Amino acid sequence: MSVSLRGYARMRGCSLTAVQKAIASKRITTLPDGTIDAERANEDWAKNTFAGQTVHKPNAPSADRIPPIHESPAASGDPVTAYLRARAVKESFAARTAQLEYEERAGKLIPAARAAEYAATFSAIVKDGLMAMPDRLSPMLAAVDDEKAIHRMLVAEVSAALRKVSKAVADAGL
Repeated sequence: MSVSLRGYARMRGCSLTAVQKAIASKRITTLPDGTIDAERANEDWAKNTFAGQTVHKPNAPSADRIPPIHESPAASGDPVTAYLRARAVKESFAARTAQLEYEERAGKLIPAARAAEYAATFSAIVKDGLMAMPDRLSPMLAAVDDEKAIHRMLVAEVSAALRKVSKAVADAGL
């Protein structure tokens, strides 16, 4: 069955220019009268087209979907698809790594080990302050009958503990 160039382009779902380029690059051939044998042209197109064959297939994986790293890149058996998936995974990893490095250099991120040290330091300061509060306040509170004075003493102790935490945060540069 022979069809015109435009008819073949419609059948393939591509532009007339794509068909003309395929003819010019000898990926497909025309009949002597200038028409195209659709079946033979489809076979030639598939055989002679390397990278574009998987990128433009309607059932090919979307370029927006990057497979998870644990997904096998050779799941379909097509080496081009496997290469494109592996490259997408590699590029995605490189982009995420670059983003993390940028945020760390910009001061938005700190290493997890340093964050754990800060958390341990801050929790130790809070724990020590809270644990020392009853020992320090109980003799003074037992001697005072005024509710307002007791309140002022408690507020002063809590404020002192919070100032220590605040100073530790400032000293850490956070």
